Amino acid sequence: MIRQESLGDGIALLVFDSPGPVNTLGAEDNVEFAALIDRLLADESVKGIVLTSEKRDFLAGGDLDQLRRVETPADAIAIVTPFLKAIRKLETGGKPVVAALNGTALGGGFELALACHRRIAADVPSARFGLPEVTLGLMPGGGGTQRLPRLIGIAAAAPLLLEGKRLKPADALAARIIDEVVPPDELRAAAKAWALANPGAAQPWDVKGYKLPGFAPQSAEGRMFFMGSWTRLHKRSAGCDLASEAILQVLHHGLERGLDAGIAIETRYFARLAASADAKAKIRTLFVGTTEAKAMKMRPKDVPPSKPARVSVIGGGVMGRGIAYVSAQAGMQVDLIDVSDDVAAKSRQAIAKSAERDAERGRLRGGSHADVIGRIQASSSYDGIATSDIVVEAVFERPDLKRDVLKKAAAVARPGTPIASNTSSIPISELASAIPDASCMIGLHFFSPVERMPLVEVVRTDATSDQTLARALDFLKAIDKTPVVVRDGLGFFTSRVVTTYSSETMNLLAEGVPPQLIDNAAINAGFALGPVSLCDMVTMPLLKDIFASMRGDGHRIADQGSVARETVGKLVDAGRVGKVQGNGVYSYDGEVRDPWDGLAACLGTKPSSLDETAVRERLLYVQSLEAIRTLEEGIVARPIDADLAAVLGWGYPAHLGGVFAYVDRIGAAEFARKAQEYADRFGGRFTPPAILLDMARDNRKFHAL
Repeated sequence: MIRQESLGDGIALLVFDSPGPVNTLGAEDNVEFAALIDRLLADESVKGIVLTSEKRDFLAGGDLDQLRRVETPADAIAIVTPFLKAIRKLETGGKPVVAALNGTALGGGFELALACHRRIAADVPSARFGLPEVTLGLMPGGGGTQRLPRLIGIAAAAPLLLEGKRLKPADALAARIIDEVVPPDELRAAAKAWALANPGAAQPWDVKGYKLPGFAPQSAEGRMFFMGSWTRLHKRSAGCDLASEAILQVLHHGLERGLDAGIAIETRYFARLAASADAKAKIRTLFVGTTEAKAMKMRPKDVPPSKPARVSVIGGGVMGRGIAYVSAQAGMQVDLIDVSDDVAAKSRQAIAKSAERDAERGRLRGGSHADVIGRIQASSSYDGIATSDIVVEAVFERPDLKRDVLKKAAAVARPGTPIASNTSSIPISELASAIPDASCMIGLHFFSPVERMPLVEVVRTDATSDQTLARALDFLKAIDKTPVVVRDGLGFFTSRVVTTYSSETMNLLAEGVPPQLIDNAAINAGFALGPVSLCDMVTMPLLKDIFASMRGDGHRIADQGSVARETVGKLVDAGRVGKVQGNGVYSYDGEVRDPWDGLAACLGTKPSSLDETAVRERLLYVQSLEAIRTLEEGIVARPIDADLAAVLGWGYPAHLGGVFAYVDRIGAAEFARKAQEYADRFGGRFTPPAILLDMARDNRKFHAL
């Protein structure tokens, strides 16, 4: 809905006020907007136009739910064409147009602002401006790739387009994508004043003699820029980032031409992306999945909301320090508890150094360095737990040690206080035996580094109460984490599934597949790091312990036909440790590495005939098959939660959408057929689960959209 008002003196005000919490631009909105622009430009009494919003933010961008439903490029073109025509008329209509940005303007919302002759932003600290479409496998489709570089130059526009950076008001002003920042209560008056003072406003690219700021695409500097950008992109994404590739193409070819021709090129590339499986997968997982997780839809509704003010963290190692640090940045008082006062003090000092680095880089939240560190009290005493709203245990991954500290914490904690264990694989029900009230026990599996990783796997046992779950989720909301709730079990969801990835890597090595081929297969699929390199980073002794801890009763389907434990055992027995000592599957000389020349002799292998396609499929199939088993067993309740956990937790390729989205992409019938083929060739771990076979018969998908 777009409402027309008057600011007086011939200045028309268009106010965006869509149904729902934020303003978006869908097909009907674009048609309505185009009609309004035609009417205002034809009205001689209108001397200028101001665009603003009734909501807290300006415009969040296009309607992603609508975009997810497009089936062909033509469908996407039909959505954006009225908007493109309207904003081109807006900037060439001979009347000054001002974007009065009362809050965040992203994607299509910021593209609308770019088409205005002046962008004035309210000084709102939470506001962000930019074009983040690339993070969802898309690219700007409202002229953003053409107007932004024409405004500030290719080099300055590239990070905003290729990285999806979102700028605060002051940073946006410095970057020249915003012209002015004013107090919120002066926004509309400032916009009106500028419109009255600039009756002949025109865009710089519509003025005769205009030249692109900085360098042109075909200049020597331009050719160097694009050559370097292509090289960096392919090194980073191995051809899996279709959106960034499209943006570079459109920048290069569109900016060689006039604006209208450039926008036509952008529209073609945008439409192809919008109809692609990659974009749909990214939007579903990273937008819909994240939005639902952060909205805490899994939180028990009948438990009143809580605001934790004090947290006790037991264990000052890497994970404990990270949890303490993010809690302090969220404004909480933190008791950091370790084995001695001296060890605890050193942990606090380590946090202080991290805070110093973040402050220097402008990333520190929650006040000054002194404010944040001042909230952390470090000692060996458990006394502070008596006044804490939640306790998080983060000691070494040893069940007896964890039970010991949990018992001590429960003896001091107030009745009903949530007591959480940060464990990656130990069943929470086993740890809950250490405390008197098992209903207070929950798992909070953070990922390292805690400060950077958004995901937390929340593990609920059969005994965990709704109150405990709700208060734990309230804590995660306070520290701005993205939760995925799973049921208790060996390895929960993330560790259980990702272990199959490492296990299959060892199986492939045991069959004589070269480590470089295994790593390349994964990287070409979209993983940032190959699994052999990952195993070397984890270290072979630790990997051996992980495989042992995930053995369970010894009859898990995921282990059928697997020789992963035996393989890593041979490497450990041969003294191969990993990258940290320069001697894992690879031999390292600084950052230079080569496959260990004794690998075949150690493992007793002969060269394998497997090609990269089969290697890639095996690495991906074992993860999806194990994920399907967790769904059958009730460990995860929804495929979208599992996909989000995969992408955010262990870096599963975002363009594939996640472990369940990968099955949908291939199709249940074909996936089940190929899985059975691999089961016959390589072992029962590839056997299709019953739910998959049912889906194959009915041609169903895990995700309806």
